[in-house]
Amino acid sequence: MALELDPDWPGLTAKNDVSGKGNPELAREEIKRVAGEIEKILATLTTLTKEVPATQVAYAKGSTPPPLPGPPAGAGSLPDLQRQCALSEVQLGEWPVAQSFSMATVSAYAKLIGEPGKSGGLYSLLVERCEAVIDGIVESAKTYDGAEIANQEDATRRYT
Repeated sequence: MALELDPDWPGLTAKNDVSGKGNPELAREEIKRVAGEIEKILATLTTLTKEVPATQVAYAKGSTPPPLPGPPAGAGSLPDLQRQCALSEVQLGEWPVAQSFSMATVSAYAKLIGEPGKSGGLYSLLVERCEAVIDGIVESAKTYDGAEIANQEDATRRYT
């Protein structure tokens, strides 16, 4: 059974064959475009939101408190979560239930988010893997470019 190319796969086509069969050819510009799109998405995961969301609102005693504003646009990036979610017993209290809850939140934070500058949290590993994918995509396009140039140079030397 031969491998067949998916005709809808961006950046990979079969030379002179729209059915997806034949010699694969890498559309390097399309591959670089896809890597650029992944980079844009990754930027939303790694860019710190400039404004800190409000967590309290001042209001006059006896009046109805206004609703808290929602998070700023773009909130939820890895740096945002590292800034806002690193809670400890200082924020949660030192009474027994709060300390137990604090241990759970610290454990969840380390497992899900990860400390700044360190690997380990699922979110920070996702960011690292996305960066590795982008690097791999760009490197494969460069390697394909180099191989094609080398093949052209080799062919001209052989037949001239």
